[in-house]
Amino acid sequence: MKINWKHTMVVCVLTASLVIPSASFHAAADEKYIQTSVESYSLTDSIQVVVKSILNESTSDGTRIAATVRIYNNGDRLIGVPEYEVRVKGQDGLEYIMRASQANAKNIQPKETVELSYMNVVDRYDTFSLTDLSWYDVNEFVYPKQEQKILSIPISAIEWKGEKATLANPAVTKKWEDTFTIPVLSSTVEFKPISLNEQNTPEGPMVIVGLLVTNKGVKKAKIPDFRINGISDKKVYTGKRLEKDLPSLESNEQAYIHYAIPARNRLELSSLSILTPEDFAADEKTHTDFLIGRLMITLPGAKSNLSYLNQLLSYEWNKPIRFDPLNKMIRPEIDVSMVDLQLQESAGGGFKAAVAKFKLLNHSDIPMQVPQFQAALTSYTGNKYMGTRQNTQVETLIPNISYVIYYSFIIPSSETGEQLIMEILDNKSVEPYNISLAAFKTKVMEETSDKSLAFYPFQVTLNDWSLGTNYSMASGSLPYTYKLNLDFNIKLQDEVVVDQSFSKMRLELVDTKNRIMTSKVLSFTGENKLVSGTQTLNFDLDRFETTIYLRMYEIIDTPFGEVRRLVQTWKR
Repeated sequence: MKINWKHTMVVCVLTASLVIPSASFHAAADEKYIQTSVESYSLTDSIQVVVKSILNESTSDGTRIAATVRIYNNGDRLIGVPEYEVRVKGQDGLEYIMRASQANAKNIQPKETVELSYMNVVDRYDTFSLTDLSWYDVNEFVYPKQEQKILSIPISAIEWKGEKATLANPAVTKKWEDTFTIPVLSSTVEFKPISLNEQNTPEGPMVIVGLLVTNKGVKKAKIPDFRINGISDKKVYTGKRLEKDLPSLESNEQAYIHYAIPARNRLELSSLSILTPEDFAADEKTHTDFLIGRLMITLPGAKSNLSYLNQLLSYEWNKPIRFDPLNKMIRPEIDVSMVDLQLQESAGGGFKAAVAKFKLLNHSDIPMQVPQFQAALTSYTGNKYMGTRQNTQVETLIPNISYVIYYSFIIPSSETGEQLIMEILDNKSVEPYNISLAAFKTKVMEETSDKSLAFYPFQVTLNDWSLGTNYSMASGSLPYTYKLNLDFNIKLQDEVVVDQSFSKMRLELVDTKNRIMTSKVLSFTGENKLVSGTQTLNFDLDRFETTIYLRMYEIIDTPFGEVRRLVQTWKR
């Protein structure tokens, strides 16, 4: 036999429903060690013991055996943990002595429950099962040594043989839509799976699992620590919790927690396993962490994106978006509404950009920080496009004054803008991952005959325009001088402000052969902003044109270059 304390992650599971509950043990046990559907045994007159988990796992170093037990002091005074020898017995009759963790408690306070861990690595590579966990009183100071069996507990029903073993017991298998607890951790904190999304991250593709946590108890309770792994037919994917700290919840309070599983997509996964962490200390510097499987969650069947689309509500323009009330990014005093969604063409071709404008209104009586949310657009075929937020300088929302920003989404030229899903995302809480705050059906806003609202929040009307031409014989200059006069009426709708980097107007004068004669970009902000009145453009050409077209575009900048949308064309 050899002892190996190499740092390893191992997995145990307790099929708890196979043994009998003991009401007296749990009525008095600490809340942090609540566990149901297990049988307690008397180790001494004052100490009761429950087996929490048993591991029997084949590894490259041999067979790793681990046991975790809970002992409860039912007496009225401090007592020491009995210094008994702990052994496991196999179905072949062989016994193995277990080594106690250096972190095990030495004493137990009255009415207190403590956990004790034991581990051993046996130089054995065949398959065998464990039948009993026993405590022996051994006297080594006599010859031959004397030993007396104090207690033996059957463990074959709760033996776990590693992370690739299956949970066949229906009592520990839950459906995706089920609410569940992890009794070994808490009987009052409930969990409900709510989301299973795919995301591309700097660490590669991930499946993000979201759980809604509710404290159903009457006392404040901390969300317990556990892990979620993804299970496929051939592989186990080790998940990690995204929240660094787990909060405590008041009675009936709710919160979300999320886990990232490194699978390429959710269709690879057939189920999720719920595991709780354990620790074994060989000495002060050497710790072995191991996970104990508790439950298995079967995943929902694959659903098409069109089915998901049909479950969402259609958005009504310029109405406050309904956000998840538990979100911590967008405060309830701030209304966010989508006021425009248009398709724009790239100046060089090759792609389109969907441009969504959002209006933010602070209806409180104090300034508030501008929420830095992310947005994503999904087509009915399932293609997802992340938005690029307008590069803004504004950080504070003034009370009762709206602020308009835009997001651009680079999409294929074939995209029509029908049957879209808009998602508002929190990309800060568990960065670099995204958490959905709201989702709704939408589509590109339909064109209307009224073009004055094309530059929301600015109402732009071109009252009149004219073009004059002069001919000059002066050498060294182009012979034709043009003067373009434009009479604008510019109004700002409601009490709305925009940033310096907001979308701009581009005017182009083109001839019958679609050649640009001149162009000018006009801004709605800054020192030289476009205002009501006459704008004059002077330019020279080498030719005289009798028929010309005036085109008005809305333009914005994207990471892939400028995109524009033709608003209106006039002919002279």
